[in-house]
Amino acid sequence: MEIDRDRAREVAAAAFRDHGIRECDAVTTAEMLVTAEARGKSSHGLIRLPRYLRGVEHGNVDPEGSIEIATDAGAASTIDGGARLGPAVAQHAIAEAIERAEEYGVGLVGVRNSTHLGMLGYYTNEIREAGYVGIAMTNTEPAMPPHGGAEPVLGTNPIAIGLPTDPPFNLDMSTSAIARGSINEAAEQGEEIPEGIALDARGQPTTDPEAALDGTILPFGGPKGSGLAIAVEVLAGGLVGAAMGEDVTGTYHTEEPCTKGDLFVVIDPDATAGGSFRIGDERVSGLAQADRTGGRRRRDQASRREIGS
Repeated sequence: MEIDRDRAREVAAAAFRDHGIRECDAVTTAEMLVTAEARGKSSHGLIRLPRYLRGVEHGNVDPEGSIEIATDAGAASTIDGGARLGPAVAQHAIAEAIERAEEYGVGLVGVRNSTHLGMLGYYTNEIREAGYVGIAMTNTEPAMPPHGGAEPVLGTNPIAIGLPTDPPFNLDMSTSAIARGSINEAAEQGEEIPEGIALDARGQPTTDPEAALDGTILPFGGPKGSGLAIAVEVLAGGLVGAAMGEDVTGTYHTEEPCTKGDLFVVIDPDATAGGSFRIGDERVSGLAQADRTGGRRRRDQASRREIGS
């Protein structure tokens, strides 16, 4: 089904305005949702709109909240989001981080007292397009056990990395085998989820998305995803003064206050690479295309060896 992008953006923004959200926050959040939808990330697209609106109704989101600098240490700072809509707070945070990177070479901004910010790669892509390296991470309410466990202790804890390269590089991944939003989308569409990525409430493997939502999602790569999730939990949560582990609430169940944290890091390439790391840099572009050109070169070399033998 095709959706007119401008129309979708206006409908979403109007829904936020009708719930008392200020104009700039409504437009910012609507743009993020529609962009996620357009990029095929429907699990973080318009399907999330009702959940955001319920968050406003339940007090998870404060339409009148104030975004303020809580701590300031030059290149690093922490923002109190005033419980405003997460995408609006995130936009404020990346603007702050870019400004500090321009002055110090790197800008690190932690966020607490914010709400669900949507597709994490949306923000690293904006940082990347501005010519900087962007790293972002956030923790979520428990949905995943540590490797070898069955009880949800960790969030799905996504991490995103954007590089100002040509072709573009923008990684956006959860530390779980699948994002909770994707399971929620499968449940709403009556579809099964793949095997080996979730357990039901009894700790048994399941392909039923409803059972998975009541149970736990497994970390990707076993101990690797589990270890990365713990790191994100500490960096995005504890480091910025937000909650961690079982104390995180309100990212999925929006009738509760949101206690998670976010972390944004912006790096000015000129500060570390002396101006040699630029969009179109041959070294970086060559590496980004290595899956095609490098693989073909190896095959050609193998063919020459066979001919020579």
